[in-house]
Amino acid sequence: MAFVTTILPMSEKNPTPFVLVPEYALLAPLPEHLLTRFATALKLMHQDLASGLCWEQIATQSAISPFHFHRQFSELFNETPGQYLSRVRLQYAVHYIFAEQDYKIIDIAHECGFSSSQALGKALKKALGLTAKEIRAMGVSGTPRQTSELMTKLAHPSETESLENKLAQNLPCELVWYPQRGMKLLPNTSQDWDIVFDTFGEKSTRIMGMTPVNQLENSWKDIQTYMGDWQVTSSEYTKLLAEGHYFCCDVYLVSDTAYAVALEQLFKLIETEGYQLDDSGYLVEIVRDIEMTDTGGVTFSFQVPVIV
Repeated sequence: MAFVTTILPMSEKNPTPFVLVPEYALLAPLPEHLLTRFATALKLMHQDLASGLCWEQIATQSAISPFHFHRQFSELFNETPGQYLSRVRLQYAVHYIFAEQDYKIIDIAHECGFSSSQALGKALKKALGLTAKEIRAMGVSGTPRQTSELMTKLAHPSETESLENKLAQNLPCELVWYPQRGMKLLPNTSQDWDIVFDTFGEKSTRIMGMTPVNQLENSWKDIQTYMGDWQVTSSEYTKLLAEGHYFCCDVYLVSDTAYAVALEQLFKLIETEGYQLDDSGYLVEIVRDIEMTDTGGVTFSFQVPVIV
């Protein structure tokens, strides 16, 4: 595949981002009455983990008999409702362990629907082969690649590979030439996007993250991501982004796993197309859109500097 260079101003955005959400892809073929019920069940599974609802209770609240729910869900999702719910709980738990260094493990366990820290620890060891302490340490001394590999273990299963990886194979990308850009640094802003969302809400679409490409193989503690407001006048810029070619995609996602898979696929495509990473440049992340709901997603624009 040959990529044609597109020249875009900073404000340009793709109105139809690629959707990297396995649940959306799986539910799409269902008739409307089943789609509504399954959507209700999935919302219950995600929005109130602390309540500790079991899948049978979720089925009943979604107006589906537990027997039919178990059969239909297992056929559609390639895992049982119980397995799916356990995996979702672990996704949230791992996110909190990584991102919230001061968040006690017992509190994370209860927040994610586990009865105790011991129950969470047992689930982590079985699924990931690591303890909560080891995962928390990885969030500081581990690398983005190691983190990505860990998160993909919690991806949606399919017959051969994770469903996130299968969907990402169709990730649409384009080669874009951008003029010089910039942003006003926000030095006290967290590098964690979830904290950014909590802090800025819908104004998160003003925030840009810039991470030096030559630091991407470092441990997290040795990576400096610059966060700033790019929707300011050029006279307010305190951090500049050089003009040049960027390999880009816009992707809608709802999980850390999909985030990691999207970036991994973007870098794979760069290598496949024979482009060279510009080690002097920055990986750019911009929030194009955000849904401020408990189960809402985010549209990211990922832009990687390349030498053509």
